[in-house]
Amino acid sequence: MHRSLKHAFFILLILTSSRVFALGGDFTLTSHENKPYSLADSRGHVVVISFGYTFCPDICPTALATISSALNRMGKAAEQVDPLFISVDPDRDTPETLSKYTPYFHPRLIGLTGDADTIAEIAKRYYVRYQFVGKGERDNYTVDHTASLYVIDKKGKLMAVLPHGLPPQALADSLMNALSLPAQ
Repeated sequence: MHRSLKHAFFILLILTSSRVFALGGDFTLTSHENKPYSLADSRGHVVVISFGYTFCPDICPTALATISSALNRMGKAAEQVDPLFISVDPDRDTPETLSKYTPYFHPRLIGLTGDADTIAEIAKRYYVRYQFVGKGERDNYTVDHTASLYVIDKKGKLMAVLPHGLPPQALADSLMNALSLPAQ
C-alpha cells in the first residue's frame, strides 16, 4: 500500500507540474517502417514514450519489457495505447535497425528516429538528458540517458513522467487512468 501511495504522489506531482512547465509537445520523426510519424497521429489514444537506443545493455530492454508487460496486463484496453521508443542514437538506430529491435518487446511498439538536431530538440522539450560515452573513440560506444517513461493523454498533452523501475502493474494502472479521462 505504501508503495502505491508513493507512486500516486509522484504521478500527481508530475501531473500538476507538467501543466505548469509545459513539458512535451508534438513532434514528427521517422518510424521503424520508414514512414513519418507525428504524435498527433495518436490523438484519441494514450501514448507511452521511452527514450533510449537499441545498443543499450540494460535500461532500455528493462523499460521496454515493462511497457510490454503493462500492455499485456491491460487486455483489450491496450489497443488504445500507442507505445513509442524514441532513439537518442540516430547514427546507429536507423529505421531498419529499429524494425528488427522493436518486435522483440511488443508487436505494437513503434520505433522512432530522426536527425540528431530533431532528436535533441524533442529531448529538450521532454527534459530528457543524454550523453554519448566513447563515441568517436570506439564503435561500441554507450549513451547515458534519462530512463523515465512519459504518458501522453488522448489530447496529446504530457500527463505523467514515471520513474524507471516502476512495476508493470503501476504503469498499467497509470495508462488505464489516462484512458478513463475524456478525449475532449
